[in-house]
Amino acid sequence: MTPDELRRLVEARADEVEPIDTARSAATAKRFTPFPVHALPEPLRGFVAAGAKAIGCDPSYVALPLLTALAAAIGNTRLVQMKRGWTVPAIVWGAVVGESGTAKTPAFMLAMQPIRERQRKALERYDEEMRQYDADLVHYEKALTEWKRDKKSTNDPPEKPEAPQAERCIVSDTTVEALVPLLLANPRGLLLARDELAGWIGSFDRYTGGKGGADAAHWLSMHKGESIIVDRKTGNTRTIFVPQAAVCVCGGIQPAILNRALGIEHRESGLAARLLLTCPPRKAKRWTEADIDPAAQARIGLLIDRLYELRPTIGDEGEPCPVVVGLTPDAKAAWKVYYNDHAEEQADLAGELSAAWSKLEEYAARLALVVHFARWAADDPTLANDNVVDKASMAAGITLAMWFKGEARRVYALLGESDEDRNRRRLIEWIERKGGAVTAREVQQGHRQYRTAEDAEAALEKLVKAGDGMWQPTPPGRRGQPTRRFVLSTVYGNALNPGENNISVNVDAGDAPETDHLEAVNRELLAFPDDERGEL
Repeated sequence: MTPDELRRLVEARADEVEPIDTARSAATAKRFTPFPVHALPEPLRGFVAAGAKAIGCDPSYVALPLLTALAAAIGNTRLVQMKRGWTVPAIVWGAVVGESGTAKTPAFMLAMQPIRERQRKALERYDEEMRQYDADLVHYEKALTEWKRDKKSTNDPPEKPEAPQAERCIVSDTTVEALVPLLLANPRGLLLARDELAGWIGSFDRYTGGKGGADAAHWLSMHKGESIIVDRKTGNTRTIFVPQAAVCVCGGIQPAILNRALGIEHRESGLAARLLLTCPPRKAKRWTEADIDPAAQARIGLLIDRLYELRPTIGDEGEPCPVVVGLTPDAKAAWKVYYNDHAEEQADLAGELSAAWSKLEEYAARLALVVHFARWAADDPTLANDNVVDKASMAAGITLAMWFKGEARRVYALLGESDEDRNRRRLIEWIERKGGAVTAREVQQGHRQYRTAEDAEAALEKLVKAGDGMWQPTPPGRRGQPTRRFVLSTVYGNALNPGENNISVNVDAGDAPETDHLEAVNRELLAFPDDERGEL
């Protein structure tokens, strides 16, 4: 395959959704594309697939929090160098968007369980260390008193024991004042995990009369792992300097709350653009006896623990510094194709989507870095060198970033929809859950919004006129009257083409199902011949 053919393949994915104005109706947005579970390495792939099946949620509800937790485990220990002067950290912010009752909380708790368990054990160790410290402090004070009494002693005074420091890896307090001491004591970085992200966004305005203030600016720096200086109003140390403030963020939020919380100032500042989003169409829950193998959960816990074994290098002044890893030539070639095509997409965008695209550009590299060290922690035999991000990791990062681009379009469209558009979308999604074809009577009986069959038929007629479906005649009813059914032609969810849209993953065999252009791009990036790199 030539470079031009590969570029056209990448563009084909982008062209599935035409550039949109974020104010236009979500009902005209492209259908939801299933999360590319196949892009994740094992054991992540099997864990996400099994977790989604057991909970009855979309795989992205498990995958996005898990990727965020993995990024936090890597933290400030590693950077990937894209070129001289441009390094990318393993910092990921994610928001799981869904209405109440869409199982986003159980999925979030499942993904967070390994890192929460690690935090629990660390705090237990800290409690033991504090008890020992208190005992040592009593002995020290007694020894110091005796030393002071002995006027003839030539011995040095007793050495005061050093207070232990709690290892922190996960936090829920969202104020910068509370975070900076923890970041200073934990230079690796932290994971802010909140079931409801509205509290995090609301904290920016807590002391600033609703104007965002310095907190929002500090958070923008923490997304890049930059240094911050915070002047605190309380505490022994009023001014704190954190050389590398890295915080990953993840949580859930309802669409309407997200729209209200991300006011104009947060959208214009680019804070909203830094969030990876997932908002799959709602589907009816079904009871299942499926469960997650405890051994699979244990493997994820061991993988995260091993990522925490990564250590930074030491700088000239004894300070911890990230180890900078490079790119293999074929990984760099794949990145260049993605970068150039992504830039062409962004040139046709404006406003919020353009801002999101500016961050999604680098997210491909960030996610590639996360995938790379997840493979390292899992002892992937195909990983030749842990200090160089290879083609497989870059292909996975690109595949994931392209999927998040599609979700950004969908979610921004959802946030800009009118009441009429929202009702239209919800009706379409309800029809999808019913198999994609319904009668007006079925709509009236299943949708409380429509009091009569005539109201339901009028709503379906609007969908026909909008090109979202068509009327299809059916055999006459019991009394001989001809009836008709509405059949969807525009699909937002997965109901109409289960063979195409529902990813089925064999967690034991490690299948990589072929779904759409995401998988095609992944295959072609991995197969890109070395002798054509120069043409890029």
